[in-house]
Amino acid sequence: MSSNNGFFPVPVSCMWNRPDGSRCDYLFFAHELSTHLREYHGIRGADKLRVHCCWNGCHKELKKESLSRHVEEKHLMIMYPCNTCNKTFTREYNLRHHKKNCPAQEQ
Repeated sequence: MSSNNGFFPVPVSCMWNRPDGSRCDYLFFAHELSTHLREYHGIRGADKLRVHCCWNGCHKELKKESLSRHVEEKHLMIMYPCNTCNKTFTREYNLRHHKKNCPAQEQ
């Protein structure tokens, strides 16, 4: 699923598994992900703190500072398309770098 500038025009459902095994299912916009994880799931602390992704049984361990990007890339599958050549990127800064040298712009 791709989106315009990395933001879904409609809310997405949180698939974070709670400690009791239930799923969150809260609706939020993708750009609200970090706030949602902090406010509803207690993801707080130093950026280097090791946390587990509980999105739909993922359980990957990573730094807190990487959790939002991980969920966006791997679970929400947010993509940033080049409007010139249609190549897609999982990170906005990679798209910006690509646009500086996009071969399709020279045609």
